[in-house]
Amino acid sequence: AVKLYGHPGTRSPLVDWYLHEISCPFESKLPNEPGNPHPFGQVPALSDDGGVEIFESADKYGGLDTPEARAGVTKWIVWANASLDPILFKENEQGKVIGTGAVGDPKGLQRLEAILAKSDYVTGSEFTVADISIAAYLLYVPQFFAKVDMGKWPNISAYMARCAARPAYEKAFGAQTTSYVRDMCKKYIASAGSSGSGKFQLPKLF
Repeated sequence: AVKLYGHPGTRSPLVDWYLHEISCPFESKLPNEPGNPHPFGQVPALSDDGGVEIFESADKYGGLDTPEARAGVTKWIVWANASLDPILFKENEQGKVIGTGAVGDPKGLQRLEAILAKSDYVTGSEFTVADISIAAYLLYVPQFFAKVDMGKWPNISAYMARCAARPAYEKAFGAQTTSYVRDMCKKYIASAGSSGSGKFQLPKLF
């Protein structure tokens, strides 16, 4: 059986989300429970009865059966962890989140906005694990920084709404958080429509 060591207040729900997407049953464990394979006792970390042990959140997802498929999403997973995370969540020396780059107009978000103008998801028309890595970080923004208006990036806002609308997202993050995030996405999209040319329409997702 798959065991996922994590906590709702960490990045663990990213992994929960994908396990729900692929209908993979798993047992939730707290970080300090015996068997956590992370050498520093941190989360997320995953293990199974076959001896597989993986920690951190870059490559726990599976479901990618060719080198091409893995390469197509892995670059985005790495980008989400290495580049998007520090754009969205500014930390002090103690690792405490003290602000977000989303108050400005960082180049990383500009580029993501342009990519999502051409396709619904980052690798094309289909939702993949790459979107879980990226959308999960984006969807943390309204939870941590409620006053930040993501509507200045209309394509990103619509992307956030599409991803938050997925049933597996709600299973991973819970009904209360999901309802709040979906409402915030509606506000972002409404803001984008009111500040733009008027051509941007609220997707019928909820």
